[in-house]
Amino acid sequence: DWNAVAASGVQFMIAKCGNGNSGIDPHYAANIAGAQTAGLQVTCYHFVYPLPPQAGNPSRSPQAQAQAHFNASQGVLACCDLEWPVQADWAKWGCSATQTKQWALDYLAEYSALSGRQMMVYTYPNYAQILDLAASPEFVQYPLWIASYEATPTIPAPWQNWVLWQNAGGGGKLPNGEPVD
Repeated sequence: DWNAVAASGVQFMIAKCGNGNSGIDPHYAANIAGAQTAGLQVTCYHFVYPLPPQAGNPSRSPQAQAQAHFNASQGVLACCDLEWPVQADWAKWGCSATQTKQWALDYLAEYSALSGRQMMVYTYPNYAQILDLAASPEFVQYPLWIASYEATPTIPAPWQNWVLWQNAGGGGKLPNGEPVD
């Protein structure tokens, strides 16, 4: 009930749109339409799968995922959710920090070119450190949405500031009682 969400004082929402190369969230279009009808500002995020190329699986490419996500986003301002795969699973997926960083930069560039505006990057300080994003100043051109559950957010290099700060995870509730970050 997006009207109840708006009536509770919420001013904006961020909806999941893309899910790597697994497709689009089946509730995305309805969530965006309902939120906009209720007067909320909307943004979307794409949970990317930064996996290396695989024969017979072209949807793993950053360009293919960016195109699919852009097509589904309905022109809504977007964010690249960069938090997967976790380091413990890199061998399983054939990933590395260098490969994941380059994949993410290629995705961000492609999506931003398609949309005509810079995407945001969503990540955690620890994940940014594991990927050594500090060594890739190119990321600074993409505004940061930081998930940092502290009294003062930890801003990972190369960024010096944030545009969104998620200071808690999963502890909030919508008016109908559903959990939300």
